[in-house]
Amino acid sequence: MALDDLQEKINHEIQWRVDEISMIKTIPILYPFSNKQKETWQKHSIPIFYSLWEGFVVECFSHYSEEINSMELSKNDICLNLLTHSLDVELNLKNGRVEFNTQKQLVNTISNCFSKPIYLKKRVPTGSNVNLKAINDILTRFNLDSLPENLYESKLNKLLKFRNSLAHGEFSIPITQESVDELSATVIECMHAVAAKILDGCKNRTYMVNYRP
Repeated sequence: MALDDLQEKINHEIQWRVDEISMIKTIPILYPFSNKQKETWQKHSIPIFYSLWEGFVVECFSHYSEEINSMELSKNDICLNLLTHSLDVELNLKNGRVEFNTQKQLVNTISNCFSKPIYLKKRVPTGSNVNLKAINDILTRFNLDSLPENLYESKLNKLLKFRNSLAHGEFSIPITQESVDELSATVIECMHAVAAKILDGCKNRTYMVNYRP
């Protein structure tokens, strides 16, 4: 697997998002905003920060999936977590199949999947909120180490709390410059943390069935 190529792609995903965060934060400083305009800008910057975070998660794991696909691993090569993830995205394993015909279709699809190299689709199950549990569930699917709860849970929960409140039209939480600085820093920190997990997994070949930590 081309670790350098993957690192370059992920660094690009981080850098353009960091650049946009910087622009969002500096626009009210560079231009003569009134206090009301500044408050409005700050308020709506939080959902943008969250969208940059969720988009990063989707794109980075898509890049990682592409790299794994390029190796054309068989079911005997790839680790169980990734094999299960691949089948779940393809077949929605949580969906109960009561009718025998749908069960046959499931078995037939699995049989076809196992007869050729495992292909990871670019779809990543982020759910509706990429909090710590969601990102750690994705990391587990890719057989990667989780982010530590004590470092990231409260930060991501706060980002989600502010974003959800604003997205649902609830403006009871005051948005200050301190809030903007804190939540934008959370996005940047978490992007780097997830990138490190992916690159470590690539380097250590955690996608392989014979991987031992």
